[in-house]
Amino acid sequence: MFRCDFHDLVSFEWCKSYEFLNFTGEPVNDINVSDVKNEMKLMRIIAVVGFMVIFFACGNARNGLNVINSRSFPNQNVVLDTSLSHFLRSGTASVQLVQNRTAAKLDQMIALAGQLQKNQSDSLWNTISAGWYDLGKDGLVALLSDSSQTSLAGKWAELNISLLKLSGEVRFGDAIEDLLYKYPSVGLDEYQLKSIIYTHVDDQVFINVIAPSGFTYQHTTGGTVRFLQKTDYPKGNVMMLSCEVGDVRYMDVFIRIPSWAVNPTVTHGNVKYVAHPGEYCEIYRKWNNGDEIKVVLKN
Repeated sequence: MFRCDFHDLVSFEWCKSYEFLNFTGEPVNDINVSDVKNEMKLMRIIAVVGFMVIFFACGNARNGLNVINSRSFPNQNVVLDTSLSHFLRSGTASVQLVQNRTAAKLDQMIALAGQLQKNQSDSLWNTISAGWYDLGKDGLVALLSDSSQTSLAGKWAELNISLLKLSGEVRFGDAIEDLLYKYPSVGLDEYQLKSIIYTHVDDQVFINVIAPSGFTYQHTTGGTVRFLQKTDYPKGNVMMLSCEVGDVRYMDVFIRIPSWAVNPTVTHGNVKYVAHPGEYCEIYRKWNNGDEIKVVLKN
């Protein structure tokens, strides 16, 4: 963790206990002492300004956009377990949408997200992020509870899918998972779920939604890789991730740990990986055929 102590950065108190000397060892005159003191004051000012620059730069880095830009796997490469069918919205979303402040705000957010894909600026990101939180205050959750609001739910899903791919922030994955499990037959359709449940950047694989399913892809060095999720989530809190691969392959797998998780653990045999609620757990390793990762969300 970055930590700065101003007195560690600059301290000139030692100067008070020494007599100023010139290079010959003789005391300097009053004019030179005054010049030195002025220079020291200037150095203090510079040090303070530098400290402030570092402080605010660190703050902006925490609030800024961290671009991931992961991509969906081809739809035909993703297989969903049949148990998910009753959670998914069938057919297209209803075109009837209550014209209210929340709906208008959602349309605006989708448009801004499209701009963000082209212009990845921190100011635009902060605007979208603040608007995303405001949607919760505008009664979006209450509207999603209305089964007739399938169009609104579809747009909310579209927004969060776009933002999760771009930023990799867990809160958007949490919102997508809520649409799937808390608002069954309203929130997500099959195409939307397949587009976000697994994404990737080359051999960096992101497991964004916990659900019984699997996918295959071609590793960048050649060969087919298949991952499978086995879980009864959301009834249970355990997910087993298994790998099927012909030859050993290095891959960087990121598993989304929901924000609500309690003392989560991610293990492979006796190896324990760092897992925190509201973050992705990174597993960078040499994957062998039959490797299994155990994810426990509540302990």
